[in-house]
Amino acid sequence: MDYRLYEKHAAAYLRNDHCEVLVENYRRSRTQIDVVARKNGVLIVAEVKYRKHGGLPEGLISHGQKERIHREIGPLMVKYHCNEWQLLLFFYRAKSFVPEIIALEC
Repeated sequence: MDYRLYEKHAAAYLRNDHCEVLVENYRRSRTQIDVVARKNGVLIVAEVKYRKHGGLPEGLISHGQKERIHREIGPLMVKYHCNEWQLLLFFYRAKSFVPEIIALEC
């Protein structure tokens, strides 16, 4: 299954939740963020994970990936005029387009 399909689905999900999708597939240096969105002054950073054979979502975003995302938050918040931010994991299992959405601490 093409992971980009799940990233597009996550962006559409956020749009349907009245979020403004700012960037899809954000890349800077070694940092990659699947979707960057904004809602009510909150920057939403969404990471999308897909597992063909189920599994648990815990640990799908490594400590190093969280650190790289955290380094990008300040500049993104300034650029998009946000006061807060939130890291969301969109976790898809085995061909399902119903994600488990988990707010992560970073």
